[in-house]
Amino acid sequence: MVRSLFKAKYIVTCNGRFDIIRDGAVVAEDGKIAYVGKEVGLGECQRHFDLVVDEGCGIMIPGLVNCHTHAAMSLYKGVSDDVPLKEWLEEAIWPLESRVDSTSLLYGNYVAMMEMLSSGTTTFADFYFFDELIKALKVIPMRSIATLALMDRVPDGEVYWSRLKKIGAYVDAVGSVKDGLVGLALGPHAIYSCSEALLLEVAKLSSGLHLPIHIHLSETKEERELSMKEHGVSPVKYLDSLGFLSERVFAAHCVHVDDEDVGILLDRGVSCVHNPSSNLKLGSGIMPLRGILRRGVNVCLGTDGSASSNSLNILAEMRLAVLLQRGISFDPTFPTAKDALLMATRNGARALGLGDRVGSIEVGKRADLVLFDGRSPRLLPEHDIVSNVVYSSQPADVAYTIVDGRILYDHGRFAGIDSGSVLDIFGERALKLLEG
Repeated sequence: MVRSLFKAKYIVTCNGRFDIIRDGAVVAEDGKIAYVGKEVGLGECQRHFDLVVDEGCGIMIPGLVNCHTHAAMSLYKGVSDDVPLKEWLEEAIWPLESRVDSTSLLYGNYVAMMEMLSSGTTTFADFYFFDELIKALKVIPMRSIATLALMDRVPDGEVYWSRLKKIGAYVDAVGSVKDGLVGLALGPHAIYSCSEALLLEVAKLSSGLHLPIHIHLSETKEERELSMKEHGVSPVKYLDSLGFLSERVFAAHCVHVDDEDVGILLDRGVSCVHNPSSNLKLGSGIMPLRGILRRGVNVCLGTDGSASSNSLNILAEMRLAVLLQRGISFDPTFPTAKDALLMATRNGARALGLGDRVGSIEVGKRADLVLFDGRSPRLLPEHDIVSNVVYSSQPADVAYTIVDGRILYDHGRFAGIDSGSVLDIFGERALKLLEG
């Protein structure tokens, strides 16, 4: 058994009571949390550890959860910025995707995962090239939900139907990553790219196999208008009419939703993934987060791919999520810093079906942790620790990122990879993609 001790001046547990522990300690045994409390409570009988991390002035929070991204799109960061979503996709991204090779995708994943680890993300839900993601996760053991992308209202739609026919192989693929760190989600892209038949089959498989569903939903005005034209109802109401919506669904964006839509999402237990930076950059609009949260819908955070948002930094999404809503509502009281931190931790874990494993620092859960350098000028003074983390912290303040009790990021160093070589190869391959 590997026993590890992690110490910090403050532990923000994000548990049901939102306990904050001063001069705290977390003990992990083979990656599972066995003790959370004050260091003085350890007792002399618990003084032998194989690993000790003492961030004496630091702040510990649960590992952050990025509920919607396209990791290997890091290859396309900065390509065709400042254009509408449709033009960006059809004229820039899709042509690049048609010629991208497996090795480039692998390195795109490596660099995306490095960026996420360096900004405190321990778990992410990816929606992109499946095989290369699994290969990358065998090298950098982050926690992940690998989404099997599906769509059939495209020229090669039969390819995606064939994926559903061999779903067992994809279940086996995620199971091949050690320690159960990776799960599978079904990923019907959106209502405009998937037929009714495909959506119905996905819902059936999800129910039978207890698999989560990861979908883009009500991202743009154009999507809503198309749904009204084709189905006579909003995208949310259309999916609900198919019996598609359930607590297994986590829906990215949810920007153009009305009160009735929100009521349906709440009743069906759907989780909404807020992607403020991407939605703003692409001019898609602003999720009505304030109303959705107050209704009781589970809301979590995502970055989207760095080709659209240019960043995989959930710390930035926390801050922006709060400030946007306050700016458009003229109300400085809601949402709060606590709301934002919970969206990035406990709510995210719940959305991905991982609430019993991660999302808070509690006995019995896995040791997915982030430790900040509490001596950073951005994290001082200590009037309000949660406020400092949400409104002031930067990736530069992250000292350690820990997944399943293993240190994957330590003051700029990444475990298990030669980061310099990875970045060199990534940079070369990304530039060659643009050469055609």
